Amino acid sequence: MKLNHLFALTDGNALLQHATFSVPARKEGYTVDDNARALVFAVKAHALWPSKRLSELQHKLISFLLLMQAEDGRFHNFMDFSQRLIDEPAVGDHVGRAIWAAGSVINSGMPRGMKGTARLVFDRALPWARESSSPRTKAYACLGLHERLHVEAEDGNLRTNLKAMADSLIQLYDLNRTSDWEWFENILTYDNPRLNQALLAAYQSLGEKRYLVVAEETLRFLKNNTTIGETYVPIGSAGWYPKGGEKALYDQQPIEAGAMVEAAALAYKLTRSEVYEATLRQAFGWFLGLNTKSVTVYDESTGASYDGINKMGLNENQGAESTLAFLLAAATFIETFRGE
Repeated sequence: MKLNHLFALTDGNALLQHATFSVPARKEGYTVDDNARALVFAVKAHALWPSKRLSELQHKLISFLLLMQAEDGRFHNFMDFSQRLIDEPAVGDHVGRAIWAAGSVINSGMPRGMKGTARLVFDRALPWARESSSPRTKAYACLGLHERLHVEAEDGNLRTNLKAMADSLIQLYDLNRTSDWEWFENILTYDNPRLNQALLAAYQSLGEKRYLVVAEETLRFLKNNTTIGETYVPIGSAGWYPKGGEKALYDQQPIEAGAMVEAAALAYKLTRSEVYEATLRQAFGWFLGLNTKSVTVYDESTGASYDGINKMGLNENQGAESTLAFLLAAATFIETFRGE
């Protein structure tokens, strides 16, 4: 794995959001969304391949999250290149991702002081995630709680919060499912496999069988609707896939393929089912040319990922979201099959 592009996108402040082709687009500034994703990856990568550079990146990223968090626990998401906050504190996906990132830090070998900062960020944000109506915010928070429970397994408050948010996903599923639509919402949109991954993580932490059952039912449904023959085909962003409507083929985005790798990898770890092994291999193969355009989405010269596949072929920009989707998927793939 190469991290050249990840470090090229990172300046003295944090990770930049976008790139024009392979060149960082500084005027687009920074987001909590991307820096939280980067921190989750940096923790995972440092555990696999310890390095001073990754350690320094972790420190920079947790510092950025601390900067972006308001006193009440919510987060600004956007900062421009002049380091000016350009939005108001709010509760969105970025809050859940920040909790996931903070949980990853707590469940790591990072220094005690950095873990203390991560606990502060985590504890201030958690009540907002629990009150959120967004299933993805809750799903990311579930992943953060799962990480933290690895090292604080007897903390009843963490377990109660994880159960509450996992139960809310189950309630959404019961509300929206029909015989031909086994999903949490009446539309398939973005980062869909995170909902499955969250329930799998909750099952691993809490042992409630219902979480595993629903995770497998919905992951099977998602796989069936994102596979053509033996090819993984993520839901297109130009219209998504509303229940009873037409499924969009393009634009296909790395965030979806990467999340499918991670969700299927956890399902494989828990069940050892060959179905999930095949699913994660197909989704990872999407980056390497096993897609509807037979184009390589991964830039092997720098470790970047292109921003997706459209009707014409590659979107040749290489932004942070896409690159991190690949890097997280690749690290998960290596972690899953190492030693097998």
